[in-house]
Amino acid sequence: MNITTGHHIAAIDMGTNSFHMIIAQTEAHGAFRIVDRMKHWVRLGDGVDKRGRLNNDAIERMVESLHFFKQLAESYDAEMHCIATSAMRDAPNRNAIAKRIRRELGLVVEVVNGDEEARIVFQGVRSEGYIRDEPAHVIDIGGGSTEVIIGDETGVLVAESLNMGARRYSRQFFAAGNYTTRQINMCHRSAASKIQSVASEYHPFEVSAVYGTSGTIRTLAEITALFQTHDDTAHLTLSDLRKSLPKLIKAVKNNDLPTSVEQERKDTLVAGSIILQEVMGALGIKSLRVCLSALREGIIFDRIASSGRLPSRPIKAASKAMAKRFNLDRTQIKRVTQTSEIIFEAYAGLLNLNHEAYRLLIAACQLHEVGLAMNHKKIHLHGSYIVAHSNLTGVTQRQQQMLATIVRFHRKASPNKSHTMLKNMRSQDIKTTIALAAILRLAAALNRTKSGEAANPDIIEKKKTWQWSFDKAWFESHDVCIWNADQEKRPLSKLLGKPVRFQHNA
Repeated sequence: MNITTGHHIAAIDMGTNSFHMIIAQTEAHGAFRIVDRMKHWVRLGDGVDKRGRLNNDAIERMVESLHFFKQLAESYDAEMHCIATSAMRDAPNRNAIAKRIRRELGLVVEVVNGDEEARIVFQGVRSEGYIRDEPAHVIDIGGGSTEVIIGDETGVLVAESLNMGARRYSRQFFAAGNYTTRQINMCHRSAASKIQSVASEYHPFEVSAVYGTSGTIRTLAEITALFQTHDDTAHLTLSDLRKSLPKLIKAVKNNDLPTSVEQERKDTLVAGSIILQEVMGALGIKSLRVCLSALREGIIFDRIASSGRLPSRPIKAASKAMAKRFNLDRTQIKRVTQTSEIIFEAYAGLLNLNHEAYRLLIAACQLHEVGLAMNHKKIHLHGSYIVAHSNLTGVTQRQQQMLATIVRFHRKASPNKSHTMLKNMRSQDIKTTIALAAILRLAAALNRTKSGEAANPDIIEKKKTWQWSFDKAWFESHDVCIWNADQEKRPLSKLLGKPVRFQHNA
């Protein structure tokens, strides 16, 4: 089936602990956005008999879940892709189960091996735009297995799928709910043995970043932040993970975990924490960043990649797709973009703005008025919310946060480093975001009337000022724009260290 804009794809991850489905709509420029999702706790790992076969109860839960998934996917007329992982591939009766699903539901289940699972997980991380030239680690802790991957923009360089998952190890070591020192040590030793047997494969690579994906890692990041009394849930350190384990065990025993933790996940967290500790320790990883995408997004990414429609410039593609979706004024976007490019070129060196900053600025030009989709009042606030909470294919969480903040501060109050949206950013990202917001603020102000040609200033540095000269005819017919820009130029003037003055050419 050919993929066109507006096409829907349903990706189903048939995991050991839970089944997840996302439904994505393809957009222009190879982007996609998630329009619906469904999750069922199927617990296949609890339905294994003495011969390793999935029992009838587990199969019934599986078929029922896929039945509901199919109904939802069909309401979108979505093509469906079902990927089964650890629990299915370990089951001797997997072929019989797949045949039953095909017969009763008309769905084809692809049971993937560990290497293929690792590759698809890696594709999911790539879909967020994290993976670039330098190799990066990806760690995914599932219910039945743990995938440890190194890859770059060319693909996977080395990967292992290890038979240690949060549900599998919980059943093996903590089935009776006994978290004794002996059981905990046995779990540590087993996980250490598995990862240390393959650790030498990873040591030759110098990685630029480490990403952790899966619900287990996300939940551990949230709980660890709570136990260590900080609010950074986007990162997880090995030190904090180790220090938090006794508190985690106590909370699990006392059923005292935060209410945000799903009940079905609570009894797998101790095993998940131990597995992650041993993986990070064996590979010399001190910290990782939590990534929200995994196997499901990887299926979508793969499907679009096979059609040859992946964007070469993800930030640009994602912002253009969103602008089209919200039917934003393309003529006005062109005006603001043209003016922003002139300002950026004049000050990029002075403000230490690189090519990534340029791409973020152009994306912000595309989306600065997206808040109009909610209300013409406070469009900067509405727009920031929309950008921050949308699925932007190929855009990293860090870039999305910067983009949302630029949109937030392109008008009204100017940003300061203590603002909530800035406080968790890296120092250089804060400086870049503030500078780009100041540039966009002036570009939007100079095109406020949304009429005629874009503002095209000639920017010249004088001894005490920055002189912006405009064509006389444009200047005299856009006095509202000049007045508005005079009100909005202070943030940029402050960054430049001298005032900006507007005039027309003689």
